[in-house]
Amino acid sequence: MELKELYIVANADKPEALRTLASLKVWCQEHGVEPVPVSDRVPIDVEGGLVLALGGDGTVLRAADLFAETSLPILGVNLGSLGFLTQAPVSELIGALEDILADRFTIEERMRLRYEAGPISGSVLNDLVVTGDRDSRFCELELAWEDGVVTRYPGDGIILATATGSTAYNLAAGGPIVVPPAACILAKPLAPHRLGLRSVIFPPDEEIRLRALSDVILIADGDRVGEGPAGTEIVVTRAEPPTYLVRLSVFPSFFDILERKLNWADSRGRGG
Repeated sequence: MELKELYIVANADKPEALRTLASLKVWCQEHGVEPVPVSDRVPIDVEGGLVLALGGDGTVLRAADLFAETSLPILGVNLGSLGFLTQAPVSELIGALEDILADRFTIEERMRLRYEAGPISGSVLNDLVVTGDRDSRFCELELAWEDGVVTRYPGDGIILATATGSTAYNLAAGGPIVVPPAACILAKPLAPHRLGLRSVIFPPDEEIRLRALSDVILIADGDRVGEGPAGTEIVVTRAEPPTYLVRLSVFPSFFDILERKLNWADSRGRGG
């Protein structure tokens, strides 16, 4: 890759971030790359650009949101524990950048979801959570899709997630793991008050329509983005463009991370 500009989204709360940024600046000078610190949304999409998310999975989500309207690839580098979205540990950052310069990488396309609820709109890489606007979190929702089927969800709400988000809140709530870069919309009810309600995986181009029968709040990739009174209509569809993540073959695969983080059994029978 002919790297011209490196857009850096860093978690300044991480102690190692400042030291890493200093060494990164030196590397950029040596290789004729322009480092561009980013703290707010930037409407750019240039050839030769790369986004570096320096922190953890949360920093990758932030970078993906900042650059949601572009097709710039994102390299996630973790400053802490191994994550599902970060690709390399900080100790291997320079080696990872050298691999990118030498075209020793692939780009993985990750589906995003777009949501609209009246004046509230946006997109997410992981999930949109609709839950009750009260201490108990209880709410009632109706869910409909293209063929007109309507299901009522009484409980703590619903998670609408991508495959990327299947290992986030969905997994903690008992939902299924979907292996990225599979494209789908995963609907996971939260603490449903009906025993028959289970997770449903929809095709990626389905339009999911929610109608709130009580007051609700919307949480997009972990951030509260708004609230809606009873009667609010929420529409969730596939977003364009997708998020593009850099993948380096020398670093852990998705199932390696499952094994390390979740005690998942690997092909040799360890774990469990």
